[in-house]
Amino acid sequence: QVVAPASFDVFMEYEMAADRTIGRDANDEPCYCALRYLLTELRADDDDVFYETPAYAESVLAWRLRDLRWLTLRSIVDNFDRGTVRRFLTFSNAMPR
Repeated sequence: QVVAPASFDVFMEYEMAADRTIGRDANDEPCYCALRYLLTELRADDDDVFYETPAYAESVLAWRLRDLRWLTLRSIVDNFDRGTVRRFLTFSNAMPR
């Protein structure tokens, strides 16, 4: 069973598409974590006009369990042309950084 957050802190990165949300329980201890970021690259179309397109995206969702372990779901997209997502579930003793 997961510990429910009572409050959230949201941090935005201003130089790239990234953010982090930390949920805190009633004792102000971290119990939820969400991280997202997106890397882009420049591509050229047939007329040599350049545009920015997604190249890599990663998101992490983590919940602190009642036994103090963390359950983490990591999702990675590294080929946007195919549109496939790889997902991994893991347990750890520490909150993801």
